[in-house]
Amino acid sequence: MKALLTLFLLAVVYVRGQAIVIPAWVNIEVGKAYERFVEWKGQDEVVVFPVTTDLHSGGRDTYKHIAYVNHAAKTFPFDLTVDLGDIGLDVPATRDPGYATNFLERHGKLRHEFPGVALQVVGNHDHNRVAGNGNWITDKQIAEVCNLPNLKKGHKVVFAEDATYGYYDIPRAKVRVVFLNTSDHDDAGGGYYVMATKQLQWLADNLKFSEPGWTVVALTHYCVKDFGNWVGSKTSLTHGDVLVKIYEDFVAGKAGELKGVKWDFTANEDCRFAVNLIGDSHFDASETTNGVNYVITQGYGGVSEKDFPAERAVKTSFNFRTMMLVDIVVVKPAKRELKLIRMGAGGKARDRVFKW
Repeated sequence: MKALLTLFLLAVVYVRGQAIVIPAWVNIEVGKAYERFVEWKGQDEVVVFPVTTDLHSGGRDTYKHIAYVNHAAKTFPFDLTVDLGDIGLDVPATRDPGYATNFLERHGKLRHEFPGVALQVVGNHDHNRVAGNGNWITDKQIAEVCNLPNLKKGHKVVFAEDATYGYYDIPRAKVRVVFLNTSDHDDAGGGYYVMATKQLQWLADNLKFSEPGWTVVALTHYCVKDFGNWVGSKTSLTHGDVLVKIYEDFVAGKAGELKGVKWDFTANEDCRFAVNLIGDSHFDASETTNGVNYVITQGYGGVSEKDFPAERAVKTSFNFRTMMLVDIVVVKPAKRELKLIRMGAGGKARDRVFKW
């Protein structure tokens, strides 16, 4: 019923003096996705949130889709909203540091038009390297604009010293949503795909639970597994082997150590790892290894035919001016199930279910 009430309404939001019109087709796509959400949810306890990724809107107006997702919150009972990075920096227009800063601030303002928790994952293009050394957007800037406003809104998000990674708990469902930075600049020189051992130790320390029955959802931009790479790419995540080992030992309830990072999950009781949700690749794909679900969502980026690994992935062509491509994540902790419901391009055919 809620979807029907909003189906034919138009809306206008104003961000930094700019009017963003919510087109009628947005309401139609929201309504279709909501119907499938209601059907799958049934009477089960769920955690639900939308995922956008790879908007790459520095030279395009895909940033408007953040407003479209916020508008969908009038229909869906979102517990939080998530963006998995690559917002649109690192393009010719952002060579101007002033333009880049204003662009980042507009993005942050749009994200926090949503009154609940809005988590921003850092992408490999979000430091605006195109502007040259000395003009990069820093982790601190990204955190201050995109993540720390959650505290000003009164939300209990737990941040590391570097607020580009942290976690948010939904206690009623015993779900912890952990967001990580796979372009971490804490190591000297930073890098496109790197996680500092400091961040990995923080992760290990914060996957220990004093209560039984907690479920973990992890958010990253980059895929630590090779199936996320484009054809011919040999790119890998620095210290990615540590991340994988932490995930797998959490599932197994084991202690371990690798490259100076130590963990001990032996005291965890009935704790589960639902999924690592991933952007970056610009296609849909998934792999389950040693009890860990790695799931990539396509988002708004593009990939050429020569770079697309058709044997292991799916990509959906669409026009962002007339269609969204957002996955609504619905977690059923008690049943150990998760469904990605496609809002927009691909529709029901691109819905996916995972278990753990």
